[in-house]
Amino acid sequence: MATVPPLLAQWAPAVTLEPLTPPVQPGWSRFNPSIVRTAGTTTIGVRSANYRLTDAGRYEMPDTVIRSQTVLIDLVDGESRQPRPLQIHTDRTPSSFPVQGWEDVRLFAGEAGICGLATVRDVDESGVCRIALLVPQGDDVVAEVLVDSPRPGRHEKNWIPWPISGAVRAVYSWDPLRIITIDPATGTSDLDERGSSGLGPSTRGGAGPVDLDDGETLFVVHESHLLPTGRAYLHRFVTIGGDGLVARASPRLRLTGFGVEFAAGAAREGGDLLMTFGVADREAWLARLPIAGVLERLDPVRRPIGVTA
Repeated sequence: MATVPPLLAQWAPAVTLEPLTPPVQPGWSRFNPSIVRTAGTTTIGVRSANYRLTDAGRYEMPDTVIRSQTVLIDLVDGESRQPRPLQIHTDRTPSSFPVQGWEDVRLFAGEAGICGLATVRDVDESGVCRIALLVPQGDDVVAEVLVDSPRPGRHEKNWIPWPISGAVRAVYSWDPLRIITIDPATGTSDLDERGSSGLGPSTRGGAGPVDLDDGETLFVVHESHLLPTGRAYLHRFVTIGGDGLVARASPRLRLTGFGVEFAAGAAREGGDLLMTFGVADREAWLARLPIAGVLERLDPVRRPIGVTA
């Protein structure tokens, strides 16, 4: 009989969960938040959209077009304050494809301020998912730079920002582990192949990076499974070591239940790990847990060893 993965609160009993409820347009949802720390300030970006995912797995909306926005809030003394929209500028004219706006913005700290990576589908009439790099233009204002895909025509999403030494990088895939470097001026990209990670080919996207004291970097990844009751997501905490390879991982976890759950942000605040996630495409949550308690529960990941014929 299959073992049901533990809940996050069972695996890490010290976790606390807080709903994120910034004001949004009437009838719009809140979900898939991300988080970033800049100069001692914690900023959360909550996605809001004009549709609702029903318990039966159907999308309901009063419009013929799916629309998304991102609402920023600052976390001050454990409370969410100063809600305001993230303003995204683009020089292009959106296509008529019926999915408009920037989805699942993953915030990260750049040299000039808060940046982001997002999925966008209205670049042309095909509706192919593209990645947009969002570069700062002023307070709460970013501009879009479309990023070239290593495989043109492929749906691209769930890239995890991983900036380092001023370079804009992201985790492109987890198994095999591929790191992509982006030119913020042109959107051209370069892919670094690092081989099998041992996590499994169904491992996707997630949240991070969180720099650790020992030189490792912590991320949160997910797997999507189609069950008779609908789609369900499982998450794992994962570290990449100083050698640039996957080092440790947690077991697969449920966040709050067994369904559509999506971790899109992680940051460090003192001794705490802050993780932001969405539930059922209609709820946004913040999890806070001692980072030491997470790290002590991670196990080494065994990578396949190649054999020369």
